[in-house]
Amino acid sequence: MQLNFHQKPFDFLHILLAVLILFTLFILLKYYRTSVKFKRKYKNQALLIKAERDRISGEIHDDIGSGLTAIKLYAEHIARIMPEVTELKNLEGMISEITVRIREIIWSSNAESDHLESLIYFIDEQVRKIFEHTDIVFSSELPEIIPAVELESQSRRDCYLIAKEIGHNVLKHSKATEVKLLIEVEKDQLIFSIKDNGIGFDPAEHKSAGVGMENIRIRAKRLKAGLIIENYRGTRVRINIPMKHNLPY
Repeated sequence: MQLNFHQKPFDFLHILLAVLILFTLFILLKYYRTSVKFKRKYKNQALLIKAERDRISGEIHDDIGSGLTAIKLYAEHIARIMPEVTELKNLEGMISEITVRIREIIWSSNAESDHLESLIYFIDEQVRKIFEHTDIVFSSELPEIIPAVELESQSRRDCYLIAKEIGHNVLKHSKATEVKLLIEVEKDQLIFSIKDNGIGFDPAEHKSAGVGMENIRIRAKRLKAGLIIENYRGTRVRINIPMKHNLPY
């Protein structure tokens, strides 16, 4: 029997290649198993965090929220009976402000609030309340189709507080009779603007407005958002927020 010595290196290369393939498959399988395990663990942790957020939100609503509502109603009742006591009116205002803060915390804590739809309707509701007991006519236009997007918690809070700050500036300084909130979703951008028909304002002339506008600029920068302020037949403040920079990690 004649041995083919030229075939041995060829066979050795085949064996080496097979070993390398098996080793690569082993590494890929190990990586896949680790990845699946990590994703499962992360998903479970995310679900636990959401459940805990909902629990905290519910407890704040049931215990603190309902208690403050009862105190507020009682303070309003006493203030009507004793209108000469100005401290009671001040107390009523303080309780109302705390109630608003608690509502904001409840909204931020609830996992359902992560969705873009929740943010849009919450902004509309809260800005509307700013003008609720005034002579200013408020209107809003919201998008008919809202994509199912979740935003990072701090980003949602910044969006809401920007809209709230703009609303308060309109109320305090614009002398407007009409104000409109417009919210749009274009591609990966959330765009909202608040337009009034007032006298316009220069932040430098109003200390509180200047502080408010600085807060708006800081929050817009954190959101990587574009900020446009126009003074023509009133004031329009427009915010362009790129959603891809404000998604949860």
